[in-house]
Amino acid sequence: MIRDIKRAAIPEGMRVTIEMDAEATFRAERLENPRRVFFDLRGTRTVPSLVDATLRFSDQIVREIRLGRHPHATTRIVFDMEGVDSYSVFTLYNPYRLVVDFRPQVDTEVSGPAVPQPGPADRRDVRADLNTGTRTVSTSGEWAAPAPARPPAALVPTLTPTPLPPPNSAKIPSLPRPEPPARPLVSRPVIAATPIPPAFPSANSDGKFSLARQLGLGVSRIVIDAGHGGHDPGAQANGVSESELTLDIATRLSRLLEKQPGVEVVMTRDTDAFIPLEERTAMANREGADLFLSIHANASRNPKAHGVETYFLNFASNPDAEAVAARENSTSGRAMHSLPDIVRAIALNNKIDESRDFAEMVQRSMVRRLSSRNKQLRDLGVKQAPFVVLIGAAMPSVLAEISFVTHRQEGQLLKTSIYRQQIAEALLDAVLRYQQSLKRSRAGVVGLGAR
Repeated sequence: MIRDIKRAAIPEGMRVTIEMDAEATFRAERLENPRRVFFDLRGTRTVPSLVDATLRFSDQIVREIRLGRHPHATTRIVFDMEGVDSYSVFTLYNPYRLVVDFRPQVDTEVSGPAVPQPGPADRRDVRADLNTGTRTVSTSGEWAAPAPARPPAALVPTLTPTPLPPPNSAKIPSLPRPEPPARPLVSRPVIAATPIPPAFPSANSDGKFSLARQLGLGVSRIVIDAGHGGHDPGAQANGVSESELTLDIATRLSRLLEKQPGVEVVMTRDTDAFIPLEERTAMANREGADLFLSIHANASRNPKAHGVETYFLNFASNPDAEAVAARENSTSGRAMHSLPDIVRAIALNNKIDESRDFAEMVQRSMVRRLSSRNKQLRDLGVKQAPFVVLIGAAMPSVLAEISFVTHRQEGQLLKTSIYRQQIAEALLDAVLRYQQSLKRSRAGVVGLGAR
């Protein structure tokens, strides 16, 4: 059930939140003439007040939102894109919300002071809060005509109500009071770092200095991605569920990193929630992350397969890497027509050198730490593959396969708190070693570059 649609100005543009009573799958498509984007939400219906409704607003961007019913219990929501340069999507939970952020074109950029967070006294009717113009309801099942073009006007993000139209307009039912826009990620406070003297970075593993090292860049904000989640449990065997396992280890690693001076930790999920693969990298980009680490557990039809391996983004170099990528990418929402863009993104990836170095440190740390408890641990090495969760990352990014849930011995180890903690500590070692490779000081303290 689609319960409500909320719209609010944010410093970067306009945010529209679609609130539902349960998780739903969706697809989006952008169209021209007129410029618009629609979202098809499968297996949904709307509350009576939103059936075939058209919501119109007096601002510069997202001036009209239209809802309609399609076959197979699909609700289509269409957003006017005039004056919009781009949009991004993420999901929130409890309640489930699909959040779409629209960024204006340069000539229609939102101006004025930053949007204040509304307090209890400011939380008025949602239509007033969201700068509502008019709202019309069509019972024909067809789309209402687009609103006539309006001359550009500066949008002032405010919580002051806009007067409603005369009584002959459709009556707006009372809706739940809005909440301040929520952040999609869990971010931890930064512990102030002790100033350290300038230091020289070490060379990359190929003996050269990447552009990042030439520019003296460091790492302070780290995104930890727990693989799978929600309706996607990942690999399951020997009493281990990959989604629960990766979340536990990601949480342990986050706590360890929080104790490091100058480090800020962001998790793509901190509950058993489903986050689309593409959205995880998009989150890291929006948060301005310096490093992206995706945690997964391996699986194989061969019950004797065991060990650890680490991947960075590139085209697969062997059949085993192809098989792992196919399994981990199975929940991708991308269609065949996006293949050229994906190939181009992989081919133009300018973080390969740094990602490869980070992957090597992750792999060495896991082998060193886990061998003490897993005597038969196999070092499967550093590999490359086209993982969707790594495509488009603007920072060094790797995917760690921390052990095989399908191997009897490793499966039993993965159920223990001690082994999980060792994995988290191994990943911590790798992050710290990578930081030191960028900013190495005489005292051996990790130096974090200014962001």
